[in-house]
Parts: sequence; C-alpha cells; structure tokens
Amino acid sequence: MPKNRRNFETEASKRPRIPNPRDGELLGVVVEIFGGEHMTVKGANGILYMGLIRGKIKKRMWCRAGDLVVIVPWDFETKSAERKPKAHIVWRYTKTQETWLSNHNYISQEFLQELQNI
Repeated sequence: MPKNRRNFETEASKRPRIPNPRDGELLGVVVEIFGGEHMTVKGANGILYMGLIRGKIKKRMWCRAGDLVVIVPWDFETKSAERKPKAHIVWRYTKTQETWLSNHNYISQEFLQELQNI
C-alpha cells in the first residue's frame, strides 16, 4: 500500500451504535451504582435490571448514574419476585451520541424525559 493513502471515515462509522431488537438488546439508563461492575439499570420497557458490565469491556468502560447504555437481558435466568432480573451492559453512549439518537428519533420522548430526571 502506498504511504500517502489516508483512511477516510465512512458515514456508517460516524453513527453511534443502535440497539438491535433481534438480538434482544434494549436501551437503558443507569439509575444507581453499587460498586465494581454492578448497577441498577432502568430499561426502555420500564423494568429495573441488575446491570453487569461484560468482562470483555470491564476495564474500558466507566459508567455514571444517568448514562444511556445498551443492555442485553439474561434469558436463561429463572424469574423470581424478590430479585431484579439481570442484564449485561454492552455499550455506553457519550453525550454527543445521546443527542444524535434523540435528534434522529431513536429514543422516545418519554424515555428522554426519564433520562433527564435522573
């Protein structure tokens, strides 16, 4: 390859990651942090989840309360009334990506209001 060749960013690489409903992914907001990789996340469906940051990205991603994240609920866990269902946190959006998602109508207005209240 010639040395003067540049890597131009494509339009797809500039866009933030969008949750894929076929993979069971949901948008969520971090409500409370317990320490380590454990936190409470409120999903777009209104359910509170015990969120765990995946081991692959544990050292690379730092979440705060009020951050918009992508979660994947566990489907193999048994449901019980006294415990919250668990979910993996697979992506955290920056504030710039949050505004892009809201401007392009990927986030509902009700969920956006909840995001601002936290």
